[in-house]
Amino acid sequence: MSDTPVIDDSADPFRDLWSFSQQEIRGGRHGFPIRSILRSDPATSLLYAILCAIQEGINTREGLYDHLDGIFALRLRRPTMTSIDIDEAIQHGLNDDLIQESESRYCLSHRGRETIRYGRLEIVHQGYWMRRFLTERTVLLLSTLALLLLASVKIWIGLSIQSDAILNEGIENLTDLIVVGIIALSIKYNRDRFGTLAIIIVMTMTGALLAVGAIAGLLSNEPVQWSIQAYYVEFLSIIINKGLIWMKVMVGRNSGNLALIGDAKEDTSHIKVALGVMIGLTFSIFGYYFVDGLVALAISGIILWEGISTFIELQAAGDEIDVDTIRLGANEMYEDLITYWVLGRLASGPKEADVIEHNFLRGVSVGHRYYDVQAVIGFHNIKQRGIIKNIRQAERSGLLAEQKGRYSITNRGLAWYYRTRARDLTELARNFSDQRRERYMRWVIMISIFVVIFLLMFFADPIKQIIDDLVASLGFG
Repeated sequence: MSDTPVIDDSADPFRDLWSFSQQEIRGGRHGFPIRSILRSDPATSLLYAILCAIQEGINTREGLYDHLDGIFALRLRRPTMTSIDIDEAIQHGLNDDLIQESESRYCLSHRGRETIRYGRLEIVHQGYWMRRFLTERTVLLLSTLALLLLASVKIWIGLSIQSDAILNEGIENLTDLIVVGIIALSIKYNRDRFGTLAIIIVMTMTGALLAVGAIAGLLSNEPVQWSIQAYYVEFLSIIINKGLIWMKVMVGRNSGNLALIGDAKEDTSHIKVALGVMIGLTFSIFGYYFVDGLVALAISGIILWEGISTFIELQAAGDEIDVDTIRLGANEMYEDLITYWVLGRLASGPKEADVIEHNFLRGVSVGHRYYDVQAVIGFHNIKQRGIIKNIRQAERSGLLAEQKGRYSITNRGLAWYYRTRARDLTELARNFSDQRRERYMRWVIMISIFVVIFLLMFFADPIKQIIDDLVASLGFG
């Protein structure tokens, strides 16, 4: 592959800074401390956008206010830029000698120009691998491998400890392999709506069959031999499913593939199931084996409900069905970001829908210029679809109100906007805090969870006796 520059425009202010060989883009390795300077990944840094704007010749505070007003970038998660936000980022740049000021005008120091260069290299390096890794083929392959691993381990553990909940969960993972095949066929023949309906049918049938088995196990009430390995596999299941959901939603939204979004929704039920199984295992430690049967029954109910509710959603959407139709936690993150942007624009006063859309497309253009594909990844045909649909959804949710052709934010919308903004500012504060301490705290929490599980194992009998005595003293024994 030839070492072709990414940008080859002699009039472009970034031409010298952003001219990278394909080898540099693929490797992305450099010794410049970009993350420690920006206090975050370049794709999440407002300061990086300010440095880029100054490089383009926008060198006054008022000019930066106007230029960055309404910038839209997915990972930036700062779709409403106030003058205070920009002032704070400028001060950060001045503190770290990235920006120099003279007579109320800004220019970049050598360190600032280097930050732009290596920040851009980091962004395009990540984008390069995102384009290659986040593909439909990769998702299907990883889903198949993950399902084979989880199904084999769960069935083995379920049989060895006689747990109907874990066994049913493993069988359900096996049936998911059929779903993967359906998605592959729907992609090959461009029939993603058919694939989604097929997924719903498989979900419903699986839920019904598991319900029958769960009821039989509940009636027999056979002892469950709990094991620490069962906890491990459920933790593994939660981690794997969270990763698969993220990938399926991201790839499904990028490609517009509805079947992948539908399958991601099914995966959310797997996380609920894993949590339920761990509850059943914990009760089996104390000899309450019927809880495992109840959890197995709940698993089948969750699967049935997810299938039926998804079918209702698709039926209600009719011909307007697309990747934004299905309600899903990971999917809603993208729609919430656009809603957040709209509410931020209207917080300063009412506006017409076409004005909002014009400003949005301008913000997307600026965001894409600075942050490349990472500005819009997860949004399918964002420039073609526009923002009108999101405005109407926000109006139906009571966040906006329309009067005489102009939209304004409601009190409910203000509450939603402030909650979201407070969350993002809290996340921003973490970038300037002691991140090592936070990492240590996460490790402490994880280790504590495993310690509690081990303590339950070793002290199960005395704890059970205490619980039995308590139940008997309350007159239920």
